[in-house]
Formats: sequence, structure tokens, C-alpha cells
Amino acid sequence: MPLSRFKSMYKTIIFDWDGTLHNTKKLYGKAFRVAYDYLVKEGYAPERYYSDEETSVYLGMTPPDMWQTFMPDLPEDVKKTAAAMIGQNMDKIVADGGAILFPGAIETLEYLKDKGYTLIILSNCRNAYMDNHRAYFKLDRFFSDYYTAEAYNYIPKEEIVVSIMNKYSGEYMIVGDRSKDINAGLVHNIYTVACDFGFGSKEELSGASTHIKELLELKNIL
Repeated sequence: MPLSRFKSMYKTIIFDWDGTLHNTKKLYGKAFRVAYDYLVKEGYAPERYYSDEETSVYLGMTPPDMWQTFMPDLPEDVKKTAAAMIGQNMDKIVADGGAILFPGAIETLEYLKDKGYTLIILSNCRNAYMDNHRAYFKLDRFFSDYYTAEAYNYIPKEEIVVSIMNKYSGEYMIVGDRSKDINAGLVHNIYTVACDFGFGSKEELSGASTHIKELLELKNIL
């Protein structure tokens, strides 16, 4: 049966942030290149240019996972310094008005809020990063709660979801663009919506319950 027949059963919609609602690509690319230039200057990396497309593969990862994937042999203190540089530069770009949402994000969130759904953000990001976006986009008009990976010591999303399920009523739905979002749904038998416009590959989103090519398609599901 079509999912639309069961709209009334869903109560809590869990959104990823980067790559799902927030188009992080340009923002992250700029901040990444500042940190990489530091690594080059300090002799930890060869000189080269990373495009926004190349750096987007790290979006949706926790900072520890990103550095373990990108440069696993880098000394831990240098990883922390470079990670902090990325974070600080991203925060500055947001403060300067450089953050943008995907098309249809506000309209979709307004629709879902008006329909009475409880909206939650679950992101593999830092607390300060989420707080900055929360203020900049005035997200409290839509969202009831925010769960960041940093607040949970960067444990996997499927473990953080347990805290959401203990606090908010089901049924639940997860909307995201990376395998970590889809896996969180699979572990808990939660319906998952893969955002094909985000930064995840076709392969990592293959286990999703359904796919959307733009956020406004959620209005057809819920």
C-alpha cells in the first residue's frame, strides 16, 4: 500500500542537517581548503587544490571519522587543530551570511509543522555549529529538539536515535542523505527517506525505504 495511506501513523520526523536541509558544499569546501593550506604550510600534506565536489564526500561524517578517512596517519594533535580550523571557518561563513538551505526547505518545514508533526534534527556535527545554524535560520519555529554527535561523544546515529525514541512518540521517520541516516533507520525498523540531492552515493542510499529528488516531495509522503 502507498505510504500516503498511513500519514496519520507518523508523529516524529527526524531530519539530518547537512546535505538534507542545509546545502553545506560551498561552505565546507572553503573551510576545508583553509585547514588544508595550514597542513601544507606545516609540512604535513602536499600542495594541491580540493574542489567543493571532492570535499563533499566528508559531509555527514563526524570530525573524528572525517580525519580518520582523509589523513589517518596525521598526528592526533594536528588533526584536532585542523578540525578546529574547519569548524571556526564554517562558523564565520555562517555568521557572514554564507549558509544556504536547499530549495523548498522552508516551505516543506512549514507544511510539516502545520500538519502537527514533531520535527527533530539529528546531525553528526558540533554543538556550536548547530547552535549557529539554529539561530541564523530561526530553526526553533520548526524544530522541537536538536541532537548533535558532539553532545553524545560522537557515537553512531543509531545509538543516539534511542534517546529520541525514549523522549518522543512514534511512529518515526528518518530523512537523510548518507548511509549513517539510512542505517539508523534500518537498525530500529524506522521508515527512511533518502535525499538523492544530497552528498551520499547511490550505493550507500540503496537500503532506504524511499527516495526523493527534492524536499518538496515530502509533502506527497506526509
